Amino acid sequence: MDARTVTDTQSYSLVIRDSIFAVLVTLPFFQGWKSRRCKMLPVQPENLPYLGVYIVDEDMRPDGDLNAGDIRFSHSLRLGFSVVIANNDPVAAELKLDASFWAIMNGVWRNDGLTNLLISGMEDNTRIEGVARGSRKHIWGNAGLNNETPIAEMQYIATVFYRSQFAPIITDDLLLINVETVPLGKDGIPPADEVQRIISKYEFTPAAQKETTP
Repeated sequence: MDARTVTDTQSYSLVIRDSIFAVLVTLPFFQGWKSRRCKMLPVQPENLPYLGVYIVDEDMRPDGDLNAGDIRFSHSLRLGFSVVIANNDPVAAELKLDASFWAIMNGVWRNDGLTNLLISGMEDNTRIEGVARGSRKHIWGNAGLNNETPIAEMQYIATVFYRSQFAPIITDDLLLINVETVPLGKDGIPPADEVQRIISKYEFTPAAQKETTP
Protein backbone atom coordinates (compact mmCIF):
# COMPACT_ATOMS: atom_id res chain seq x y z
CA MET A 1 0.00 0.00 0.00
CA ASP A 2 1.26 3.47 -0.89
CA ALA A 3 1.63 5.32 2.42
CA ARG A 4 2.66 8.59 0.84
CA THR A 5 0.68 11.70 1.68
CA VAL A 6 -0.03 14.88 -0.27
CA THR A 7 2.91 16.78 1.22
CA ASP A 8 5.33 14.07 0.10
CA THR A 9 4.98 15.45 -3.41
CA GLN A 10 3.34 18.88 -3.05
CA SER A 11 4.31 21.96 -1.07
CA TYR A 12 2.43 23.27 1.93
CA SER A 13 1.73 26.43 -0.07
CA LEU A 14 -0.15 24.46 -2.71
CA VAL A 15 -2.11 22.64 -0.01
CA ILE A 16 -3.10 25.99 1.54
CA ARG A 17 -4.13 27.44 -1.83
CA ASP A 18 -6.16 24.37 -2.76
CA SER A 19 -7.83 24.22 0.67
CA ILE A 20 -8.92 27.86 0.47
CA PHE A 21 -10.15 27.34 -3.09
CA ALA A 22 -12.18 24.30 -1.99
CA VAL A 23 -13.86 26.37 0.73
CA LEU A 24 -14.67 29.31 -1.55
CA VAL A 25 -16.29 27.27 -4.33
CA THR A 26 -18.77 25.84 -1.82
CA LEU A 27 -19.92 29.25 -0.54
CA PRO A 28 -23.48 30.19 -1.59
CA PHE A 29 -22.21 33.49 -3.02
CA PHE A 30 -20.04 31.77 -5.65
CA GLN A 31 -22.46 29.05 -6.71
CA GLY A 32 -22.67 28.86 -10.50
CA TRP A 33 -19.46 30.86 -11.01
CA LYS A 34 -16.56 29.75 -13.19
CA SER A 35 -13.66 29.02 -10.79
CA ARG A 36 -9.99 28.37 -11.51
CA ARG A 37 -6.69 27.96 -9.67
CA CYS A 38 -4.38 28.88 -12.54
CA LYS A 39 -3.93 32.15 -14.44
CA MET A 40 -2.59 30.38 -17.51
CA LEU A 41 -5.97 30.40 -19.28
CA PRO A 42 -7.42 33.83 -20.14
CA VAL A 43 -10.83 34.86 -18.83
CA GLN A 44 -13.37 35.01 -21.65
CA PRO A 45 -16.86 36.62 -21.59
CA GLU A 46 -18.48 33.20 -21.39
CA ASN A 47 -16.54 32.53 -18.16
CA LEU A 48 -18.19 35.38 -16.24
CA PRO A 49 -18.85 35.68 -13.37
CA TYR A 50 -15.40 34.39 -12.52
CA LEU A 51 -13.48 33.48 -9.36
CA GLY A 52 -9.74 32.82 -9.37
CA VAL A 53 -7.48 31.80 -6.48
CA TYR A 54 -3.76 31.86 -7.28
CA ILE A 55 -0.30 31.61 -5.76
CA VAL A 56 1.23 35.02 -6.52
CA ASP A 57 4.65 34.49 -4.95
CA GLU A 58 6.34 33.24 -1.80
CA ASP A 59 9.10 34.64 0.39
CA MET A 60 11.10 32.22 2.54
CA ARG A 61 13.33 33.43 5.35
CA PRO A 62 15.22 31.39 7.97
CA ASP A 63 13.17 30.46 11.01
CA GLY A 64 15.58 31.20 13.86
CA ASP A 65 19.36 31.12 13.48
CA LEU A 66 20.13 29.97 9.95
CA ASN A 67 23.25 28.05 11.01
CA ALA A 68 21.81 26.21 14.01
CA GLY A 69 19.89 22.96 13.84
CA ASP A 70 17.79 21.66 10.98
CA ILE A 71 16.88 23.79 7.98
CA ARG A 72 13.76 25.77 8.91
CA PHE A 73 11.84 28.44 7.01
CA SER A 74 9.33 31.16 7.77
CA HIS A 75 7.07 31.40 4.74
CA SER A 76 5.20 34.50 3.61
CA LEU A 77 2.86 33.16 0.94
CA ARG A 78 0.97 35.69 -1.17
CA LEU A 79 -2.36 34.37 -2.40
CA GLY A 80 -4.27 36.26 -5.05
CA PHE A 81 -8.06 36.31 -5.32
CA SER A 82 -9.64 37.59 -8.53
CA VAL A 83 -13.36 38.23 -8.97
CA VAL A 84 -14.50 39.33 -12.44
CA ILE A 85 -18.08 40.26 -13.29
CA ALA A 86 -19.87 41.78 -16.26
CA ASN A 87 -22.04 44.78 -15.40
CA ASN A 88 -22.62 48.06 -17.22
CA ASP A 89 -23.90 49.74 -14.05
CA PRO A 90 -20.81 50.96 -12.15
CA VAL A 91 -22.67 51.38 -8.85
CA ALA A 92 -24.18 47.89 -8.98
CA ALA A 93 -20.83 46.49 -10.10
CA GLU A 94 -18.99 48.02 -7.16
CA LEU A 95 -21.58 46.68 -4.74
CA LYS A 96 -21.15 43.21 -6.25
CA LEU A 97 -17.36 43.40 -6.03
CA ASP A 98 -17.50 44.53 -2.42
CA ALA A 99 -19.93 41.72 -1.61
CA SER A 100 -17.54 39.21 -3.20
CA PHE A 101 -14.66 40.58 -1.14
CA TRP A 102 -16.70 40.28 2.05
CA ALA A 103 -17.75 36.74 1.12
CA ILE A 104 -14.07 35.79 0.77
CA MET A 105 -13.08 37.48 4.03
CA ASN A 106 -15.84 35.82 6.06
CA GLY A 107 -15.74 32.51 4.22
CA VAL A 108 -11.99 32.01 4.57
CA TRP A 109 -10.83 33.73 7.76
CA ARG A 110 -13.79 32.56 9.87
CA ASN A 111 -13.30 28.94 8.78
CA ASP A 112 -11.62 27.13 11.67
CA GLY A 113 -10.64 24.27 9.36
CA LEU A 114 -8.25 26.73 7.72
CA THR A 115 -7.23 28.85 10.71
CA ASN A 116 -7.03 26.40 13.64
CA LEU A 117 -3.38 26.40 14.68
CA LEU A 118 -3.65 23.13 16.63
CA ILE A 119 -5.63 20.81 14.35
CA SER A 120 -6.56 22.14 10.93
CA GLY A 121 -8.86 20.68 8.32
CA MET A 122 -6.19 20.86 5.63
CA GLU A 123 -4.29 17.89 4.26
CA ASP A 124 -1.62 16.46 6.58
CA ASN A 125 -2.67 18.96 9.25
CA THR A 126 -1.03 21.78 7.29
CA ARG A 127 -1.44 24.97 9.32
CA ILE A 128 -1.10 28.70 8.86
CA GLU A 129 -0.14 30.89 11.80
CA GLY A 130 -1.73 34.10 10.62
CA VAL A 131 -2.26 36.69 7.92
CA ALA A 132 0.55 39.22 7.76
CA ARG A 133 -1.16 41.70 5.45
CA GLY A 134 -3.70 42.13 2.69
CA SER A 135 -4.48 44.54 -0.13
CA ARG A 136 -7.50 45.07 -2.38
CA LYS A 137 -8.25 47.05 -5.50
CA HIS A 138 -11.04 47.38 -8.07
CA ILE A 139 -10.30 47.46 -11.80
CA TRP A 140 -12.67 48.69 -14.50
CA GLY A 141 -12.56 48.10 -18.24
CA ASN A 142 -12.34 45.24 -20.68
CA ALA A 143 -9.14 43.63 -19.26
CA GLY A 144 -8.36 41.93 -22.56
CA LEU A 145 -11.95 41.02 -23.32
CA ASN A 146 -13.84 42.49 -26.25
CA ASN A 147 -14.97 46.07 -25.77
CA GLU A 148 -18.62 45.02 -25.88
CA THR A 149 -18.32 43.36 -22.47
CA PRO A 150 -18.05 45.94 -19.67
CA ILE A 151 -16.39 44.25 -16.73
CA ALA A 152 -15.30 44.98 -13.20
CA GLU A 153 -12.64 43.09 -11.28
CA MET A 154 -11.82 42.85 -7.60
CA GLN A 155 -8.25 41.84 -6.83
CA TYR A 156 -7.40 40.83 -3.27
CA ILE A 157 -3.94 39.67 -2.18
CA ALA A 158 -3.44 38.12 1.27
CA THR A 159 -0.04 37.25 2.74
CA VAL A 160 -0.33 34.18 4.96
CA PHE A 161 2.44 33.07 7.29
CA TYR A 162 3.50 29.54 8.15
CA ARG A 163 6.66 27.63 9.05
CA SER A 164 8.34 24.54 7.66
CA GLN A 165 11.18 22.32 8.79
CA PHE A 166 13.41 20.04 6.75
CA ALA A 167 15.15 17.58 9.05
CA PRO A 168 17.83 15.31 7.52
CA ILE A 169 16.69 11.91 6.25
CA ILE A 170 18.45 9.29 8.39
CA THR A 171 18.84 5.97 6.58
CA ASP A 172 21.32 4.29 8.97
CA ASP A 173 19.30 4.12 12.20
CA LEU A 174 21.10 3.07 15.36
CA LEU A 175 19.54 -0.32 16.06
CA LEU A 176 22.14 -2.12 18.20
CA ILE A 177 24.83 -1.17 20.73
CA ASN A 178 27.24 -3.85 21.94
CA VAL A 179 29.11 -2.99 25.18
CA GLU A 180 31.97 -5.02 26.65
CA THR A 181 33.06 -4.15 30.18
CA VAL A 182 36.47 -5.28 31.52
CA PRO A 183 38.73 -3.87 34.26
CA LEU A 184 42.02 -2.42 33.09
CA GLY A 185 45.24 -4.09 34.18
CA LYS A 186 48.61 -2.47 34.76
CA ASP A 187 49.58 -3.21 31.18
CA GLY A 188 46.26 -2.24 29.65
CA ILE A 189 43.36 -4.53 28.76
CA PRO A 190 44.02 -8.08 29.98
CA PRO A 191 43.47 -11.04 27.65
CA ALA A 192 39.97 -12.56 27.49
CA ASP A 193 41.21 -15.88 28.94
CA GLU A 194 42.38 -14.10 32.11
CA VAL A 195 39.55 -11.67 32.87
CA GLN A 196 35.89 -12.30 32.19
CA ARG A 197 34.09 -9.78 30.04
CA ILE A 198 30.65 -8.42 30.86
CA ILE A 199 28.83 -8.10 27.56
CA SER A 200 25.67 -6.01 27.27
CA LYS A 201 23.58 -5.56 24.14
CA TYR A 202 21.04 -2.79 23.63
CA GLU A 203 18.56 -3.12 20.79
CA PHE A 204 16.42 -0.23 19.57
CA THR A 205 13.27 -0.12 17.49
CA PRO A 206 12.95 3.26 15.75
CA ALA A 207 9.56 4.91 15.98
CA ALA A 208 7.89 5.08 12.57
CA GLN A 209 6.94 8.72 12.80
CA LYS A 210 6.86 11.28 10.01
CA GLU A 211 6.69 15.03 10.38
CA THR A 212 3.96 16.34 8.06
CA THR A 213 3.11 19.65 9.64
CA PRO A 214 4.75 22.91 8.67
